[in-house]
Amino acid sequence: MKLQFLADGSQDCPLIRMYDFNEEEVVRLKRLFGLLADRSATSVKLHEQAGIEPIDGCQLNLQVGKRNTGVVRRGTSTFECSLTSERWSDVASLAEPFCAVAEAGTCQWLNEDGEISLLLSPKGGW
Repeated sequence: MKLQFLADGSQDCPLIRMYDFNEEEVVRLKRLFGLLADRSATSVKLHEQAGIEPIDGCQLNLQVGKRNTGVVRRGTSTFECSLTSERWSDVASLAEPFCAVAEAGTCQWLNEDGEISLLLSPKGGW
């Protein structure tokens, strides 16, 4: 699964997209969201997880927060997505359909709370 920040090029930018994945990779991603949802983990460095390929050094830290601030830029290629455990549960549910079939031509916005949106897209489009 590729992890990439897109600053511009579309009216939907800026965004971070997770793309070029198979069902197994989405299952692992959904599990990570579930760990944040049930507070088994309070922070996950997505870019360091097995099967994640950061493009252009994109680093995304996922964390449980007291409120839903969404994705915030912390450095040139470093980002943080802070959501409540309840919202992480919602994000896990949004990823669920891709666990069975990573369909080409479909995509899902996982979060749009912050200035930077979070996109799950099998082929990278939206």
